[in-house]
Amino acid sequence: MSSNKNYLKQFSLLPVLYFLVSCAAVQSPSGGPKDETPPELIETRPPNGTVNFKGGRVELLFSEFINANSINKAIRVLPSLTKSPELIYKGEKIIIEFPDSLVQNQTYIIVIDRSLIDEHNVKIEKGTQVAFSTGDKIDDGLISGNVISSKMASVNLWKIKNELDMISFYKRVPDYAIDATDNGNYEFRFLSPGKYKIVAVESSASGLILSPDRMVYGLPSRDFIQIEEGETVNNIQVKIPDNRGGSKMIKADWLNGNWGQISFSDNISKWVDKIPITIIQDDSSISKTSIYKDLLDGSKLHFILNDEVQDYVTIKTSGLTLQGSPIIEPGLIRIKTDSSIDTTNLSILSPTSKFILKIEADSIASLKVIFSSLVKDGSEIEPFIIKKDSTITPIDIQWESPLVARITPENNWDPNTQYRLDIIKELINPVYGQNLKDSIKTIFFKTSDYQGFGNLLISCKNEVSGLIAQVAKMEKESAHYRTVVDSSGTFIMKKIVEGNYSLFIYKDSDSNGAYSYGGIDPYNASEGFYSYPDTIKVRANWDLELDQINLGDLE
Repeated sequence: MSSNKNYLKQFSLLPVLYFLVSCAAVQSPSGGPKDETPPELIETRPPNGTVNFKGGRVELLFSEFINANSINKAIRVLPSLTKSPELIYKGEKIIIEFPDSLVQNQTYIIVIDRSLIDEHNVKIEKGTQVAFSTGDKIDDGLISGNVISSKMASVNLWKIKNELDMISFYKRVPDYAIDATDNGNYEFRFLSPGKYKIVAVESSASGLILSPDRMVYGLPSRDFIQIEEGETVNNIQVKIPDNRGGSKMIKADWLNGNWGQISFSDNISKWVDKIPITIIQDDSSISKTSIYKDLLDGSKLHFILNDEVQDYVTIKTSGLTLQGSPIIEPGLIRIKTDSSIDTTNLSILSPTSKFILKIEADSIASLKVIFSSLVKDGSEIEPFIIKKDSTITPIDIQWESPLVARITPENNWDPNTQYRLDIIKELINPVYGQNLKDSIKTIFFKTSDYQGFGNLLISCKNEVSGLIAQVAKMEKESAHYRTVVDSSGTFIMKKIVEGNYSLFIYKDSDSNGAYSYGGIDPYNASEGFYSYPDTIKVRANWDLELDQINLGDLE
């Protein structure tokens, strides 16, 4: 009997619990067409621009229900408070509880960035800033600019307190942090007079203390930014590198016999001949070594020892610097050698049956045959035959390395034509493992149409010395062209493959021939640059002349 009473008592509570849960759930009505309208901030209480603000509650009213999971990332108060204010979600309304202990005569900003979404996951159209002041006026200084980055970026801003802070500012939480837009633009508003430092970072590091050894960051070309009362400073450009420092030696593999491979963190193909590589045997003797680039992977190089190999070898590089800028970081890797016998068959890595050789009308391109393992060069008769239809094409053959043979026809290739490459097994002598499986390895490949080229003519309004201009192809198969701009601010880039390009001009202040990103410790500003805002379309057999470019403060 008592159990029945308990059951009824529990059951009688269900309507009450349901009522409480229903009241707590904040939801908009369901049904109707899909809502794709971005949410808007329609009102703030107290109003935007309120002065003599004492802290307490601020309400943000939006045009529709906001996704509760997006508010903590999308809404922040600047300058940063010692204790983050409490955010309270109320559907169309977000409540921010400010502490009472705010700094006097300080303008505080509520930043709403584009990660704020409504309940239908539609993003707010643009970021918004709302200002309140604990004094009798709203500060109205402004810093704006653009960030160039391969990833989503944020911009951290510090107001410098004193001379020591000018040096060690990055060791504390930034006073301001905002996300750059999709096209890299950023804007800090409501700033008080003073000196400021800017650092652009990947969005995951927004608002964090900067760790120079572990974070990728970009710096402007100024040591600091001075803001006077109501002053606006525009065009503070920042470029974030894909990584900081030089390329690192990350792995080494013993492939066969006296042959190994080193992997780096970045493309090092243009530096292979300059990278100092030392191979140290177990008995501390140094081996004579031949180094070759990997044509299929620019982050790798091959080495062949000319000495008998011991059980372990140590691969060492002292690094490579260019005009003080690190290209390759020093490194050391110890690996075990492998004396086992390779029984696999030799194969051809390139060309493949779908290979298209890009050709030009006024120069003869070479076909590069890349083997899977080392091949001895010593046969009196070369193993390669090129045919078009049934006609043999006269060719010249040069071995670039034991892995690569370069084939160049005596006369230029025909465009849009299928060719046949025959490789004769008995004339191939692999260093390790088995030979080709087939007595004659046949590969069909095609040539492209003759590549079209155009010229790019650019002039600058400013006469600035030490400028370098470079264009980068925006398509998947990237190509880069660079030239030095003369002191009059004019230059011509000739023979650019047709396609879409971006233009980047920088002042080569350290004369190292490469863009310098600067450094945080010790502080060293980056080199100034200009990024052309539009896509440059290069057409074959055309001279493209851009409108005169204003480089702004690049000098």
